[in-house]
Amino acid sequence: MSAGQLKGFFVLERVASVLLLLLGFWVLCYRLDAVPMKCWDESRQANNALEMLQSGNWLYPTYEGQPDFWNTKPHLLIVLQTIGMKILGPGLLALRLPSALAGCLTLVLWFRFIFRRQGYLPAASWVLVMLGCGGFNAYHIVRTGDYDALLTLCISSTIISWIQLLENPESRRYYLQVGGWFAAALLTKGIAAAIWLPVLLIIPLDLQFWRKFKIRFIFNMLLIPLVAAVVYYGFREWITPGYLKAVFFNEWSGRYFNPNEGHKAAWWYYLKVLWQDYFTGYIALLIIAWFWVGIINGKKEFNRLIAGIVLFMVIISASATRIYWYLAPAIPIMAYLVVSPLFTSPKPLKYQWMWLLCLIGFAVPGYFDNYNRNTTSHGVRPELVLMQAEKNNRLPYQAYWHIGSYNPIEKYYKAILKNKGISLKLSSKFDYKPKDTVIISQMPFLDSLNNKYLVRQHHYPNDEFPLWVMVVEGSKSQP
Repeated sequence: MSAGQLKGFFVLERVASVLLLLLGFWVLCYRLDAVPMKCWDESRQANNALEMLQSGNWLYPTYEGQPDFWNTKPHLLIVLQTIGMKILGPGLLALRLPSALAGCLTLVLWFRFIFRRQGYLPAASWVLVMLGCGGFNAYHIVRTGDYDALLTLCISSTIISWIQLLENPESRRYYLQVGGWFAAALLTKGIAAAIWLPVLLIIPLDLQFWRKFKIRFIFNMLLIPLVAAVVYYGFREWITPGYLKAVFFNEWSGRYFNPNEGHKAAWWYYLKVLWQDYFTGYIALLIIAWFWVGIINGKKEFNRLIAGIVLFMVIISASATRIYWYLAPAIPIMAYLVVSPLFTSPKPLKYQWMWLLCLIGFAVPGYFDNYNRNTTSHGVRPELVLMQAEKNNRLPYQAYWHIGSYNPIEKYYKAILKNKGISLKLSSKFDYKPKDTVIISQMPFLDSLNNKYLVRQHHYPNDEFPLWVMVVEGSKSQP
């Protein structure tokens, strides 16, 4: 290959890599509001942000006007969502945009880190893995208004800065970066971020390294996150007494030592999630890469990061509460390890191209699987009907919406529709009268309604309106 051809190849490689990165932005942000609001976490944050917007109280999140002691995580994400609602107006786009932008920034930081050290092809391959795996562009991470995309960004930035610090132990700049990003992680998801501290400490795997560190530099590195945590949690306890007790129960004793909200699984649960959903075929490539790079070539960085991932898996597996999205911050690091044979292998170039073809082979079906999940929803779902009502500025039926004891989605849309002059009548009691129309979203509610009243089914759930619509004709006589 001539010098001119070689130069043209490198230019093409750079252009293709940057285009893939830009494509990644589009993939992460495409149709963010296509899937209805999710119950539990996302809908809780939606109410927190909406109430913060309406009340003007930015100091702490509230639910039904009271300090929220169920969602006890720091409210950096909720502040960002509130800003989004203030700019774009309340809605799914404003709710999810902070997560999507955090995902885009994660791509940028890792892409920049990899291409500066290893070149454009490994950087582009890393983006390919991230878009094709199931643990990034997915529910509860980049595609919904949850904490994990922002946490993933902060942990990724901390790890990148930490790697650079290991290579430049005298640089104060990297100390500040590690401390600043780790502080941001703590202010994003509290305890879920704190468990990464032992991971950072084990990554060096070298006592000689620790001897080079001066105590004052380590103190300076930890000073920023320590001050941030003390100030935030202390202030929250001062303005909302009882907050620290709620944090201890919700995020520590009531979650780590006991299954929280039914999230109980076997100790191998996270390995199963990685194999079946989050990392699928890439797991096999990761194992091969470990033998190829970490063992045969003895690359310290690879083995350090593998040790960190293993420790992280042990920590979250030891918790009694096991939820699949807890794995999210580890996915970018695992993707980096998967592409490492492209820049650490002493084998001929043809083996690296074979590795790249394997990455592409797993990425393409993974991308389309993610696309289907991110743009479609199925089953009986009141959130879809309410989302359409907000967009169309009308409710299809003048009816009572029967709800359970916990109804954040209906509560959120009641406030949203009220601003549009639309009344959403919610009812949790079976005290209906003849000719009342009742919308039902759960089979137990339908059974209870049938047991107490003579009812006529006006509508059966379908794709257009996936709920039951029942008309009360009278009460059943008591025996």
